[in-house]
Amino acid sequence: RPPGAEARGGKGETTMYQRKMLGLDDANRIVDAIMAHTKKEQGLPISVAVVDYRGDLIRFSRMDGASWNPMRMAQAKAYSAVKFRRDTTAVGPWMAQLKIGLSDWADPNVTSLGGGVCIWDEEATPRVVIGAVAVSGWPDPEVDAEYSRIGIAALK
Repeated sequence: RPPGAEARGGKGETTMYQRKMLGLDDANRIVDAIMAHTKKEQGLPISVAVVDYRGDLIRFSRMDGASWNPMRMAQAKAYSAVKFRRDTTAVGPWMAQLKIGLSDWADPNVTSLGGGVCIWDEEATPRVVIGAVAVSGWPDPEVDAEYSRIGIAALK
C-alpha cells in the first residue's frame, strides 16, 4: 500500500486508499503568507514554488524584480524536497553519508541547495510528505528555508 494511504474495505471488498492532498487553496495561502512577510520585511525580490507529493507544480509566483535564476531554483528546490522526502538543506549531508552525488539520481531537476521544505501529513502513520514549498532569491539558503517555513505555518 502506498505510504500514507489508508486502506478502506472489508473482506472480499475492493480496497480503496485515501491520501491527504495539497490543493490550490493551500498553495495560495502558503504563497500569500510568504509574499506578505517579504513585503513587510522589505526583503529581496523572491520566487516561490509549491508542489504536490509527486513534485508537480501547484503554484508559482515571483516578485517584480526577481532574477531569472531564483525562478528556476525555487521549482527545483520544491521538487527535490518531495523527491528526497527531506528539506533540501539536509540533502547534501544525507548524500555524503550514503557516498553518492546528485548525478547518481539521473535526474537533472534535483538540487541540494537549501530553501526547499517538506509539508508533512503528521496524522498519517507513518507520516508522509504531501508537498513542499521553496523560496529562492536570498543570498543565504537558510533564509530561503525560513521563509518557506513561514508559508507552511499559514496552513495551521
